[in-house]
Amino acid sequence: MIDHLAPALGLGALGLAIGPLLGIAVDRAVERERPAAEHRCRHCGAGLGSSSLVPIASWFVRCPNDPSHSRWRYPLTDVSVALAFVVAGLRFGTSFFLVPYLVVFAAFVVMAVIDLEEKLLLNILTYPTFAVAAFGMLVLSGPNDHDAGIWPALVGAGAYGVILLAAFLAYPRGLGLGDVKLAPSLGLALGWVAVDSLTALRLVLYSLLASFLVMGVVGLAYGRITGAGRKAEVPAGPFLIAGAIALIALSDPGVVTGLSIVP
Repeated sequence: MIDHLAPALGLGALGLAIGPLLGIAVDRAVERERPAAEHRCRHCGAGLGSSSLVPIASWFVRCPNDPSHSRWRYPLTDVSVALAFVVAGLRFGTSFFLVPYLVVFAAFVVMAVIDLEEKLLLNILTYPTFAVAAFGMLVLSGPNDHDAGIWPALVGAGAYGVILLAAFLAYPRGLGLGDVKLAPSLGLALGWVAVDSLTALRLVLYSLLASFLVMGVVGLAYGRITGAGRKAEVPAGPFLIAGAIALIALSDPGVVTGLSIVP
């Protein structure tokens, strides 16, 4: 893990640098606008200039028509991508796993930010993420002698999808259909690092348990703060994504001694 620290910090800087570009993806997915080399004010549509693409500096850019208007989605996207890339760097180092998980983690962050703001997971993101992840894992497994990881990945994708579909059918108000569509990608990412199908199932179950526990606590706190009580709604997507990334990190014996999921 210590050997991976320097590359991980470099990847964190890379994540911070591409954060504004992913912020544009969030903007365009939410606002249904065509891509442009700048962020736009959600209220009036005014362009915020090329400086809105500079990491960190973009956090302080204000709309010329509404200087008081700020966007929390940009720093959240930048910091989340940076943290996810650090996790990937610590977990995978320079192994062949790194690039696929960087791509998948970036997509997960974009979907999490959109879901947090709009309570919506878009088909235009969930379907391609699964397709790209599955293609990358299938293509890379053979040449890198990781054929044994394909079956656990498929088991993870199927198990995660079936569990969330059952939960959605049993209690539609608790989950959205978008969460069900996201599930196979999360299961695929969890299963690919597992040593066998049983471990893949354990990763999926632990990830779901952690996600729902944290979501429940946050939901109760949010309900108290807003006065909505138990009627307060929080999107499940960001918690499912955070839980999957955390369990992927903990699947490495070198990350947290004694807590590793993978023997």
